[in-house]
Amino acid sequence: MTKRENLNSITRYKLSRQLLSGFGISMFVVVVCTLSIVYTYFETSLSKQMEQRARTITQGLEFASEGFIEDGETSIVTRIVQNYGTLPSVMEISVINPEGIVLAHSKQISGNDQDAPKPHYSSIHPELVQLTNEASKDGRERNIRTVMHRKAVLVQILPFTSQMFKKIENGKSIPSQQRGLVIVSLDLEQMEREEWSNVVIAMLVITSSTGVILALMALLIRRLILFPLRKIDSAIRVNPDQFVLPELPRNEIGFLGETFANMFTQLKAYRKMELDIAEWKYAEIAQRYKLATQAAKVWVWDWNVADDTFLLECGIQEWLGYHSCKILNNLRLCLEQIYIDDRKEFENLLKAHLNGETQEFCCEHRLVNANGLPHWFLSRGQRVLNCEGKVERIIGTITDIEERKQNENLIQQQNKRESLVREITQRIRESLDLETIFNTAVAEIKSFMKADRVGIFRFYPDTNFNDGEFVAESVSPEFSSAMRNKIHDHCFVDQYAADYQKGKIQAVSDIHNANLADCHIEVLSQFQIKANLVVPLLKTDKLWGLLCIHQCSSPRLWQDIEINLVQQIAHQLSFGIQQASLFQQLQLELKERLEVENKLTEANYQLALSNQELSRATKLKDEFLAGMSHELRTPLNAILGMTEGLQDQIFGNITPQQLKALNTVEDSSTHLLNLINDILDVAKIESGQLTLDCNPTSVSYLCNASLAFVKQQAMKKRIQFDLVIPSNLPQINVDQRRILQVLINLLNNAVKFTLEGGRITLEVIVPEINSAQESAYLTINVRDTGIGIAPEHMDKLFKPFVQIDSALNRKYEGTGLGLSLVKGMLELHGGQISVTSTVGVGSCFTIQLPSSTMIDQPTASSDQLVFNLDLENSVPQKLPLILLVEDNEVNIKTVCSYLKAKGYEIIIARNGEEAVSLTQSNQPDLILMDIQMPKMDGLEAIKQIRSNPNCINTPIIALTALAMVGDREKCLAAGADDYMTKPVKLRELASKANKLWQQKLQVSN
Repeated sequence: MTKRENLNSITRYKLSRQLLSGFGISMFVVVVCTLSIVYTYFETSLSKQMEQRARTITQGLEFASEGFIEDGETSIVTRIVQNYGTLPSVMEISVINPEGIVLAHSKQISGNDQDAPKPHYSSIHPELVQLTNEASKDGRERNIRTVMHRKAVLVQILPFTSQMFKKIENGKSIPSQQRGLVIVSLDLEQMEREEWSNVVIAMLVITSSTGVILALMALLIRRLILFPLRKIDSAIRVNPDQFVLPELPRNEIGFLGETFANMFTQLKAYRKMELDIAEWKYAEIAQRYKLATQAAKVWVWDWNVADDTFLLECGIQEWLGYHSCKILNNLRLCLEQIYIDDRKEFENLLKAHLNGETQEFCCEHRLVNANGLPHWFLSRGQRVLNCEGKVERIIGTITDIEERKQNENLIQQQNKRESLVREITQRIRESLDLETIFNTAVAEIKSFMKADRVGIFRFYPDTNFNDGEFVAESVSPEFSSAMRNKIHDHCFVDQYAADYQKGKIQAVSDIHNANLADCHIEVLSQFQIKANLVVPLLKTDKLWGLLCIHQCSSPRLWQDIEINLVQQIAHQLSFGIQQASLFQQLQLELKERLEVENKLTEANYQLALSNQELSRATKLKDEFLAGMSHELRTPLNAILGMTEGLQDQIFGNITPQQLKALNTVEDSSTHLLNLINDILDVAKIESGQLTLDCNPTSVSYLCNASLAFVKQQAMKKRIQFDLVIPSNLPQINVDQRRILQVLINLLNNAVKFTLEGGRITLEVIVPEINSAQESAYLTINVRDTGIGIAPEHMDKLFKPFVQIDSALNRKYEGTGLGLSLVKGMLELHGGQISVTSTVGVGSCFTIQLPSSTMIDQPTASSDQLVFNLDLENSVPQKLPLILLVEDNEVNIKTVCSYLKAKGYEIIIARNGEEAVSLTQSNQPDLILMDIQMPKMDGLEAIKQIRSNPNCINTPIIALTALAMVGDREKCLAAGADDYMTKPVKLRELASKANKLWQQKLQVSN
């Protein structure tokens, strides 16, 4: 048997085994599933069958014994029970009454005689007594599996459906509340045997059926599949070159045979066709490769280093325009085709790659085309090593990059053009001298465009554009200059002036073939012009002159890129002409003004002296205010500090009378501090030094916060407040602290001048902004029912240090600064204040802030005034070490006493140098830094402390008695974390110290 026959036989038998095995496995799975289902059904249904059999026996007993039990005919009931006890699988049947007495039993037991006493069921089966009692009481059936007489049994306890048992109470027979029971014991083993016999019979039937089905399937597979396949195999082996289809059954195998015969017939034709197609494909691929190389402009070369054989595709020579392909069979012939200026670089790069100095050979060079012109190419290659590590050959490509090189040249030219425009623009900006600008422009344009002449022509005023002259020129030596000639062109205004006035240009490549007027050609010919490019120069939209580029040697075709460049330069020159004209006009005006001012020199000199004296007086005033602020705040700091310490009983217990006196001292000191602040604010406003820190602010917050400040004072006088604020108020961009100060001043005045039991209203009105009302205002009214203001006193209201009536000076305290501050702060915001008043009725102060301060962002309902006054009580477990830097002994004693009483550890430095030294040696956790100190001030000390890497994160609070503009910014810029103005409230100081210390702990953790 041949190898092919063995293979066919193995294949055939393998197919039959696969078919039979697959079907057998399927049948096995079906049988296993069927048996699993039968077993599961047997397990689940066996209990149900036994329960149903016991229930059927009980129901039959109840029906058969009805009436006999009531009449006491227990012998009849016993016979009935014994008859039921003969049923298959029944081991025992018992009938008991509600008291557990056995009335009937399927087996002979003592007590079955009529005269003998009936036994209790507990004497027969004590283990079932609890279940029988429960079933008798609740009337529900019970079942349990147990062992009786060494057999597994199912005990079914079923109560009678009717209450046929009665009991005697008080001489009367009444139905018992419990039920009689029927107890049936079924033999589980016997029932399982019966069921298993049925299962075995079913399994035998299924197994035999499966065997018969497998035998039939084997016959069918052999008849319908294997025999036809064997015939097809025999037909192929008899004549492999010509297949004859045998007789096959008319099924899928027959269709497969017919299909195979048709395919076999066509296969021979396909073999010949494949050869033809292969030849055609090869030719097509070669053609496509040729087209692809021509389209991509990429050709392949191969240099065999060992025998110096160089192969280069002929397509590149065709691309260069050569009619015949030169065979370049060695490297020397190839190098001769390279442009002479590029050969040396090509050889050096190729040699470096051969020696392994570069990863890849790459060289841009030129080849000479058929016309003798150089053409740019990019040669790239990679060396190939043999097994010994020596260079065997270099394979690479050569790519046409002429277009890329042209683009690079265009980019370089564009960069040069942009550089030229920038150069001329820069000259125009740096100088207003037209001669310098024009000479630079014409020289640069001539050099870049390689023109024969570049000039700037200017028309004479009032000549209707007929006459003019060149004011700047750059010309080649072989051509005459146009600067010495005055030009008259009487046809210019008729044919060209209107177009030039509109900004149009003239680009003529040949003046004799451009349909120009004869008179114009005559003018151009005077200067040997063959081609020209003319761009108008405009001055405030009027024609001033012309920028002319002349080609005198030959005609010239002007490129678009050249025209655009000249237009850009002309635009810049027009701008320079206009600037120079304005500068000349300005010089004339300045000259005229100088003549006028010379006449007023003496008056101006006196005015300058006056201004100088005024400036000196203002400076002295500022220095005086700064000094007085420091001198007043320093003792106030000690007074308020000691007062707070005494109030907190830092220095010992105090009596209520002493506490009242301390409160008076604190109120008086605070009043004096407010007075100092008001004076400083007025001085800042008058000198223009008060700056605003504007941020989006809630209007409702401002109103509620200001009311909170005066609420306690108003409660003492039983004054009622009305707050009228519309919903969805916008936010306003203002200095929150200053506007709050305005509202508090107005509310304080209202409370001060309103009698007890009066009313004060704070009302906010939002404008409706539309196109017809652009200058709308956000209005805030402060209305009271106070004493009112007389009309003759209205003009004194907003003047500083003025009160409207001397009688009021005696009755109401005040300095007259509040309303002056209000007016100044509102005017800084662009707002205003007005007042209406009736004596004895009340007053209404109206604040108006421009709508430009409003932000279209409704205020959130959560806006509220939040006071954090308990920070000094939230001292962390580990108290920080505080470095107090202060030169005033009273302040040192005050602050140290208070902070030490709070549990802090204090070290003291009396100048900036000591502060820097103690910081480095003791590493304090927090620094309180005074600004004005001897030797080294606080700002310099902060900077030096911050330069120490170990103290970058140490919290620093700056303390200063100066309250001038910029003090806070200077301290924060030097490196302070916070800033406080003296006099300092010790509670607030402790609160800020605690807050900064806690923040440092959170960062470190």
